[in-house]
Amino acid sequence: MTETDETLDRVNARVEHALQRAGLTPGMTFDEVVHAVERALEIRLRVVREVDTTGWGTLTGFLTYFADRREGSIHVRASDAVIYSQFAASHELGHLLDDAHCSGALHERSSVSPHDNPRLTTPEYEAELVAEHVAHRIARLLYASPRVAESSW
Repeated sequence: MTETDETLDRVNARVEHALQRAGLTPGMTFDEVVHAVERALEIRLRVVREVDTTGWGTLTGFLTYFADRREGSIHVRASDAVIYSQFAASHELGHLLDDAHCSGALHERSSVSPHDNPRLTTPEYEAELVAEHVAHRIARLLYASPRVAESSW
């Protein structure tokens, strides 16, 4: 088994644990996904569509979390299509659901694949892969049916 195989095995195991933790199921709405994450983590969470994103650069979303208050917020660009901002928010939900989530350092890397960012440490790289894989899996849950996907266009 190569190092890449071992990394993917760790990432896949973390993704499965994250999804099971929230009890996400096909056909859920995005709001239901957010509420499932809130229940699973026993936190209050809101998604904020930011109008003024001056200075965000390529950043598509970010998470603020206050463990002592058991609350957080996910900030996404209001100018993005809803389906795109939901995906960005789902990436942040992936960080919350991952036991080994990132340290919370803000990196402008949302438009850069974790595979192409040499500045990431191995734990950061894996955390980004987990969050990205969770976001893809949430998208499949939300838009598994062509009718559901069409209604979001």
